Amino acid sequence: MKTWIAGLIMIISLFAVEAGYAQVRISDEDVAHYVNQQVTVCGKIAGTYYDSTSKRKPTFLNFRYPHPDETFTVVIWGDDRKHFSYAPETYLKNKQICVTGKIILFHNQPEMIITSPAQIELENENAKP
Repeated sequence: MKTWIAGLIMIISLFAVEAGYAQVRISDEDVAHYVNQQVTVCGKIAGTYYDSTSKRKPTFLNFRYPHPDETFTVVIWGDDRKHFSYAPETYLKNKQICVTGKIILFHNQPEMIITSPAQIELENENAKP
């Protein structure tokens, strides 16, 4: 019974993230305080890069400043790009966005891996891209 309830809670949590509901909404400057937590991070995409030549074909969305000075990075793996009707590195560059997901550290730098455009909200337009 406990396993069933835990599974139900997990499914509801996943739907909440996909729908854009996170418990906390923060600025890209504050992400270091929320490592391993589900949050919505808002800020400007200052630099982007799609590495079409590497094995996993990552797309990087860098907040506030271009790489290597970004405050926070969103990663979209190549396998997940098929879910996007647009090229994230082009469409989202220089836009104010909010992304919802779990903050992790990669080489001691905060990042979030997203798998769906439902995790992105254009901040000034109140619409999903």
